[in-house]
Amino acid sequence: MGSSPGARSPDAQLKAMALQWPDFQGCRLGNGALVWRGPLRPKALIYDVLLFWKPGAMALPYVMVVEPPLQPRPGGTFAEIPHLIFDQDDPARSGLCLFDPEGAEWSPARLIAETTIHWASEWLLYYELWHLTGSWLAPGVGYESVAHMHEAEAQIIREVKADVH
Repeated sequence: MGSSPGARSPDAQLKAMALQWPDFQGCRLGNGALVWRGPLRPKALIYDVLLFWKPGAMALPYVMVVEPPLQPRPGGTFAEIPHLIFDQDDPARSGLCLFDPEGAEWSPARLIAETTIHWASEWLLYYELWHLTGSWLAPGVGYESVAHMHEAEAQIIREVKADVH
């Protein structure tokens, strides 16, 4: 994947996050990946989330919850958590499915600070409601699994996870 026309520079992404989400700590890794970690409080809990994106290599930013770890409903499994990019090798570090794989809600021309962070907070709100009601009350397009991602992108996600772990 090359650079997209109109793509925001890594510096622009880092600057926008620093301005709009000052509680998030961000940096650029040596491999070019952008990484942020910070708190989101959709309603009941404060979540420590990790977001990363490698411009030119990953189609979409990847967001996962560090603390408190995501949990299935009582008696359930991680694979049953709706709209999770389920990582069967490391379920607790599965990603939040924030994007319609067929849609165009996000592109490198958009700022992560103005899109992805808001969508992650909204996902966490629906996750809290799902724990209360047993129903995913948000609209969505179904499940997604890391196993079904393009293998090259799944490998990049695994590598960046290892770098930030």
